[in-house]
Amino acid sequence: METHFACMPPERAIRSTVQQGAIVVVEDPFIQRYLGNVLTRRGYQVIGTDADRATRMLRSGTEQVDLIITNSPGNFLTFADTIPLLYMAGAPDMELAARFLCCRVLKKPFHPDHLLAAIRELAVSV
Repeated sequence: METHFACMPPERAIRSTVQQGAIVVVEDPFIQRYLGNVLTRRGYQVIGTDADRATRMLRSGTEQVDLIITNSPGNFLTFADTIPLLYMAGAPDMELAARFLCCRVLKKPFHPDHLLAAIRELAVSV
């Protein structure tokens, strides 16, 4: 099951092709590599990291982050109003997801086409 929540205005949404900023993936290393391979082949800049480094990146503003992909959105509640989030989980917590201004939930397992569609949705959602 996939669920889409309301998102921020398009001027703050990510671009659907190569963007200026990065998609930050906070997942286990295997998933980071897999998503990195799928997304970089489609022209996205991907940074695989842990929640602490991703949080530092968001706080510092020194690197433009266009989207967070994670299975642990609770680590990013501080940024729930400022960054689009793709929440991937086998059993997603929909109440937690609903706390984000712009969140797309993708239930594991999923096909790469579903991942790309979710990212495109986040890019064009109003």
